[in-house]
Amino acid sequence: MSSNHGLPTNMDRAIVAWGADMPAWVRLLASACDNDNQRTVADRLCKSSGYISRLINHSYAGSYEEAETIIRAAYGQEDVNCPIFGAIPLASCLSNRRRKAPPRHPIHHQYAATCPACPNNTDGGRT
Repeated sequence: MSSNHGLPTNMDRAIVAWGADMPAWVRLLASACDNDNQRTVADRLCKSSGYISRLINHSYAGSYEEAETIIRAAYGQEDVNCPIFGAIPLASCLSNRRRKAPPRHPIHHQYAATCPACPNNTDGGRT
């Protein structure tokens, strides 16, 4: 899987670091970095390229659960069952429940009332 220049790809590094137990979300991350680059992926996730590198190399000291959530939301193409709307993209679920601005629209009030107790909310009180 090495690149054309003989350097290891992000996927190569992830396989070495994580071994056979590499989670699907790490595979998504490494693949995204190989398709674009770490800086582009980091910008999309609002993180640093060092953060991305540490995740791929399994050397991150923070929450892997949070990393999994944002990577699955950005690259996973998966839906969750929203109590308000039914099936919605995980990315929409994440952005709606983490919305910082005060509710200005009736739907924002619905999210503010529903998201904290939603089973899809893995933020642990962060909403």
